[in-house]
Amino acid sequence: MNSKSNINKLLAIVLMLTMTLGVTAQSDLKYPKSRKSPKSTNYHGTSITDDYSWLDEVGSEEVKAWSKSQDNFMRNYVRSIPQYEALKKKVADLSQVSGRTALPAQGGGHYFFVQATEEGPWAMYKQKAGSNKAEKLELPFDGRAATFILPSPDASHLALAMNRPGGYLDWKVYDIAAQKLQEATLIGAPLGDTRLVWTKDGNGFYYVGMEAGADAQSPRKNKQVWYHRVGGTSDTDTKIYTPESPGSKLHLDMSDEGRYLIIAERQGAATAAKIKYIDSRGSDHKVRSLIDKAEGSYIFLGNDGSKFYFQTDLGASNGKIVSVDINQATRVWKDLIPEGDVPMMGFQSAGGTMLPLMAGNKFVVPVQKDLKITLNIYRLNGKLDKKTELKSGGLFFRANGLNALSGTRNSEEVMAQFIGITEPNTVFSVNTKTGQSRAWARAKVQFNADEYESRIAFTTSKDGTRIPISLTYKKGLKRNGRNYMMMQVYGAIAFTNYPYFQSDYMAWLDMGGIHAVAHIRGGGAYGSQWHQDGIARKKQNGTDDYIAALEWAIKEKYTSADRMVINGVSAGTIPVGAVMTQRPDLVGAVVSHYGMLDMIGYAAKLGEDANHSYMMPEIGNSTDADDFAVLNGYSPYQKLVKGSDYPPMLALTSDGDAPLNADSYKYIARLQALRQSGPMLLQMAWGSGHSMFGSQQHAPVDTFTDELAFLIKAMDIDVRNWLK
Repeated sequence: MNSKSNINKLLAIVLMLTMTLGVTAQSDLKYPKSRKSPKSTNYHGTSITDDYSWLDEVGSEEVKAWSKSQDNFMRNYVRSIPQYEALKKKVADLSQVSGRTALPAQGGGHYFFVQATEEGPWAMYKQKAGSNKAEKLELPFDGRAATFILPSPDASHLALAMNRPGGYLDWKVYDIAAQKLQEATLIGAPLGDTRLVWTKDGNGFYYVGMEAGADAQSPRKNKQVWYHRVGGTSDTDTKIYTPESPGSKLHLDMSDEGRYLIIAERQGAATAAKIKYIDSRGSDHKVRSLIDKAEGSYIFLGNDGSKFYFQTDLGASNGKIVSVDINQATRVWKDLIPEGDVPMMGFQSAGGTMLPLMAGNKFVVPVQKDLKITLNIYRLNGKLDKKTELKSGGLFFRANGLNALSGTRNSEEVMAQFIGITEPNTVFSVNTKTGQSRAWARAKVQFNADEYESRIAFTTSKDGTRIPISLTYKKGLKRNGRNYMMMQVYGAIAFTNYPYFQSDYMAWLDMGGIHAVAHIRGGGAYGSQWHQDGIARKKQNGTDDYIAALEWAIKEKYTSADRMVINGVSAGTIPVGAVMTQRPDLVGAVVSHYGMLDMIGYAAKLGEDANHSYMMPEIGNSTDADDFAVLNGYSPYQKLVKGSDYPPMLALTSDGDAPLNADSYKYIARLQALRQSGPMLLQMAWGSGHSMFGSQQHAPVDTFTDELAFLIKAMDIDVRNWLK
């Protein structure tokens, strides 16, 4: 056979493989049209031009039509691979989790929890402490719609936080004896702000709520603390406290005997707090100040009469437990459990907060060392009594920034909910008297978790800081540089982003990929200083940490740059976008969920009542000259330039995440205009808000399948044998 014949045969084979794998010439993609309408803004003498500022008008008919056309284009592109239906079935199979149980809430000697039924819907249950038999409560809705449950002290009623569009929660009251919802609906607050505590008699509760707004951009306004009497309506609720700043976040606690309401007021996502309290015995609800200046984090643990217990990081970056007598004329703060070498876990503003508490008349204090969590159990005199090491390799989680530990002062049982990447849901019980831990409830899955292994590795960042990396992969993995890796990142609000279960991640692992998490500064891996060193004017530190983790994975031959996927959710998209623009040579593809990408324009688009304005202390404000200098150095949207070869990108957002969804809109429009060689696509999670896990709350198989199909097609991953 002559050379020309060989060449023709080779070309035919290449063409056949290309058609089989569904690969398209990416530069020939005909994206939906995105008009340019340049708008220039002067920031401290620097002019910034935004060609797509019209996409900030997310409620306009033009923008709605544009987002729909982009989403349709994305679907047509990713669903053209021949293996799409087989891939969807694989994702659906891996999504099958039975017996999943939400973290129980304790009250009146009972546990209350939501659990998936065999039929599919989630139901709510009541179970007496010490019993294995649960009673199903009748609800007129899927139990999962109640983001969390707070029982009254006498177990006569439940306060239910109900999901609402746009990232809000409202309150409903459920009469347990009558098994009936009461008619009143109380207007709640944004997800990260919804708080409620019952009075000791169970006749009412204090909650953080808002008034109805006048327009779609500000559907709610004027955040305040209210008192609601069970059986009443929102019109009869009593206004208790208005925060000193409109951007404050409010956290409520009730003292053990039910006398004092404690209000922690934080500025946005900052962890430092002012502390107010109200003596509920008085009819005037007079607000008294305990801590006037927000100089450190304070977490109320409990009290003995006028003696209050707090965890704080003021003067102790690793945290300590202190006490103060509020009745003393001159208040003296005493160290009860001093700062140690290992950081205590503490407050942060989003889901996953793991706080100390009092249970069994002891202090239960979670500490974290190199991503491993131990519960240190102390007697009231501060003496260490027991240590219980918790399961590692996953996230201890409770939605909405509520404590991932559940317990009460008079109960010896503390509950913790674990979500590992290969273990989607286990509720652990820890006995504070014995220190023993057991699985209280464990979900069942359709895969063999024993086939996978997890480990923690370390690398060194640009300035010498030691950075941990979580790794999960199939046993027997060969480090030959040919594995596909997905490395997640977060790095904000003092949140430690452990690996967690999601069906697309399991599919990625099942097909032979590696899942990794870079635990960068700005998160909570090593205490409050670690958090402070990665936010605001030090935000670049987190990106440097992420770059170091990517370089390490490539150097150690876990993967190669063209097989590396970077992935972030919400604030995690800031370092993702920064790496994409600063070091595109390290990346093969990008997945951004609910992007925060226009950091210079962040403040202007929000307004004081917006759901995301609380992040300002983490990010900085472009109206400040020094903040602007930092933002202008890394803001991903503004750093997209001609002449760079950016990796393919899929940006997921939702119609209910306004105004933040404009960041993803504008970013994709700009990338498409630059005519990159790889696909730049927008994916819409219709009907969703700002997600806590990076996609719609109800685990949409289509969304996850589209994401994997994008990676398979954009990176030319051969999955034919895997999907047989």
